[in-house]
Amino acid sequence: MAMALFHWFCRPEFREEIEGDLRERFSYYTEEYGYDKAKWLFIKEVLLLFRPTLVGNVYQLTNYNTMVLTKQNKRLVTILTVAATLLLIPFIAMFFTKEVNWKIFDFLVAGVLLLGTGLLLEFILRKVKTPRYRILLGIALFLLLILVWAELAVGIFGTPFAGS
Repeated sequence: MAMALFHWFCRPEFREEIEGDLRERFSYYTEEYGYDKAKWLFIKEVLLLFRPTLVGNVYQLTNYNTMVLTKQNKRLVTILTVAATLLLIPFIAMFFTKEVNWKIFDFLVAGVLLLGTGLLLEFILRKVKTPRYRILLGIALFLLLILVWAELAVGIFGTPFAGS
């Protein structure tokens, strides 16, 4: 994987020479420290090569297909941002009031719920082509989120997972 990363970011005109040096160092490290430590040292050296002078495979970084993937994944970044922002609300509220008393487990459960809902919504938007079904499935997904959240918070159904 380290070599794949290296091939992705390194300029083609530098690639052969640097790759040869990396392989020589890996052989040296393998003899000196053993395979497992050599592998980690190799990954470290590849990551340390990530410099502006070596990065610049302009065709690859500005390839149209790469740009399309970036546009598609903007929703994923939005999902992560919204989930983190919503989790910040109770975190900040804990500093101002004693009534908000979340434990780390509460944040984990809320994070899983929010990210799971967001990723399921992304899956629906990518796979379902009919706008009508997208809307219906999206509404059903958000209703399910609200019901699970309410059950965990106050116990509207009386399950063993109910909150106080």
